[in-house]
Amino acid sequence: MGDNTVIIALACNECKRRNYSTRKNRQTNRD
Repeated sequence: MGDNTVIIALACNECKRRNYSTRKNRQTNRD
């Protein structure tokens, strides 16, 4: 279960990064 938690945490980090980049791009496009 410990390994799974680490994998999920890493995946979550990547997701947040992607979402942040997407949000930035969307905001830039709006401007």
